[in-house]
Order: sequence, then C-alpha cells, then structure tokens
Amino acid sequence: MSSLSIEFDKKKDKLKELSIGFDYPSELVELIDEKKIFEYLGYQFTSEGTALRDGRVFIYYDPAMTDARMACCLAHELQHQRYFAVQEYFNLEPIDGFLHKRFARFSPLLLSNERGISAYSEEHWCAWQGVSLPVLFSDEFSIGKSEPINETIAEVAKAYYNWDGKIDWIPQIWRDLYASINDEYKNLKLKEGSLITP
Repeated sequence: MSSLSIEFDKKKDKLKELSIGFDYPSELVELIDEKKIFEYLGYQFTSEGTALRDGRVFIYYDPAMTDARMACCLAHELQHQRYFAVQEYFNLEPIDGFLHKRFARFSPLLLSNERGISAYSEEHWCAWQGVSLPVLFSDEFSIGKSEPINETIAEVAKAYYNWDGKIDWIPQIWRDLYASINDEYKNLKLKEGSLITP
C-alpha cells in the first residue's frame, strides 16, 4: 500500500470520527479522492465539499488539508443540511405556520444590510443577480444564481466550530438566525426521529 493510500485512509477515518462528533450519520459522509473544479461567473474554483439535499456530504481529498481544515469544511457542509431540512418544512407549511412566524423577523432587508461574514459568503452577496433581495428559505440559486443566505449561515457554523463558539464578532442577526435554524432542526429531528434518508 502506497504512502498516499495510507494517508487517504487516515483522512477517511478522521472524517468518519468528525461526523460522529457532529452527531451526523457517518455513512452519509464520504471523502472523495478527486479534485472538484467548478466554473462560476467566468471563474474557476476548487470546491472543498458538497452537501446534497438527500443528506449526503462529500469532502474532496486534498493531501494538504489539515484535520482542522477538514473539520471546518464539514461544519460548513453539515450546516447546509440543517438549512435544507428546516427550509423543506418551512416551505411545506402555510404562510401563517409556526416556522413562518418564527423566522419572520429575518427579513431580506435586514439580512442584506449585514451581508456576508467571510470573504466566501460575501462573494455570494456580490454575485447575487436576482431582481429583488434574497429571501430566507427561497430557492436562492434559481432566483439569483448564488446563495448568499445559505452560504453565510454555513460560514457562521464554520466560524462557530473554528473559534469554539466564540463568535461575538459576527453580527447579532446572523448569530440569531444560526441559532434559530439549529434549534428548529433539533425540534424537527426529535419530532420526526430522523430527518436524513440516504
């Protein structure tokens, strides 16, 4: 077995360990031995991870990726999963439903006034092409060709993990939205037993 193969297997084991630590089904998290390049607005980018709506998460292997960087990447991708789950229930309920009431204060204007909390999430705000401001739990990408709200919340999760919960530097509105999404995800998970179906 080559040293590259041994290193890859070690990273795979570490990723499984991290997913268990994040209380996420480890069988849905996979380290992929490939480089994922995507084009966006005429530029090429290298992706570190992908969260699919069916619950699967892929982290793309990079020999230079430290365990800490892999953990931050996983925190980001798993926040997308929590966002997707709450988004699904939000969009299924009537306009006067509980989730609509809970999230009503996170208006497009309020969120767009604060914009991104990192260079990556700010890129999504700058790339927004919608005719109006992005709306929480909308299909941001099909409307505006970027996902500023979803990506900002994922970056809050990454910061939360990276700084051990000490994120006072992040605007209050984003911290409140992050906490609200995670609270509702936990509530839905308790009610449904499991929100993830492979």
